[in-house]
Amino acid sequence: MQILAIILQVLLGLAFLGAGGQKLAASEEMVNDFERFGYPRWFLYATGAVEITGAIGMLAGIFVPLVGAMAGMWLAAVMLGALFTHLRTKDSASKMVPALVLLVLVLAVSTIHFFG
Repeated sequence: MQILAIILQVLLGLAFLGAGGQKLAASEEMVNDFERFGYPRWFLYATGAVEITGAIGMLAGIFVPLVGAMAGMWLAAVMLGALFTHLRTKDSASKMVPALVLLVLVLAVSTIHFFG
């Protein structure tokens, strides 16, 4: 199970570094999405910083499993917020799938570290 956790942590760490980096760089797509969601620009940057912090924790958790478990819970909260946002704005199910998949995967990492 630990090998699965490490693989997931690497993939999730890279995914959240990319997603957070897009937000911090204020990519056009991210800016448009956050405007459509009705969020202020500062929230785009805050979300990016939160995601990058979680990504670093996820990668550090390879060496300190408790850090990975806590990063998983941190990122689960972010993905719950993303799902709530998509539901609130009545986005299609296809727009919710990435957040849902990431939520399941970060919870899997936390579960493996807490109970595995």
